[in-house]
Amino acid sequence: MKISTMNSSVYIILTLFVGLCLPIMASANGSLSKSFGSPFTATFGIFALAIGLIGLIVLFTNSPGITVGSISQTNWKMWLGAFIVVMNIVTFTIVPEKIGAANMIVFFIAGQLISSVFVEHYGLLNFPIHQITWQRVLGIALLIVGVVMIKKF
Repeated sequence: MKISTMNSSVYIILTLFVGLCLPIMASANGSLSKSFGSPFTATFGIFALAIGLIGLIVLFTNSPGITVGSISQTNWKMWLGAFIVVMNIVTFTIVPEKIGAANMIVFFIAGQLISSVFVEHYGLLNFPIHQITWQRVLGIALLIVGVVMIKKF
């Protein structure tokens, strides 16, 4: 099945599965950091393996390669994901042992929701405008209450 023909439920299930894997990633990254003696070396190793894995996926799915022409069609905003994913992996390598995996993931999700609501409210980064409403603010407030409860209990 081509990814473009998958229905929403498949995307939801895939996203839920990846979310379920985040505590495992946090633990594995922390262990690598201890083994290598540095969270940055661990992150480098993770990316080295990831390049190999995604390279195989590109090869076996007959995805088009990166060319000078395709790179010239990009702008700096399109490459922000590289910096964000490095911050993500380094955070998942360092923070869980400091505040716990559950707390880290809750704050991670809270940050994503707050950012997403802001980006959608203003239609930034080519997202359609979705105004901030009291219901959305209430949802964020309930999330913060959940964060406090998870952290406290």
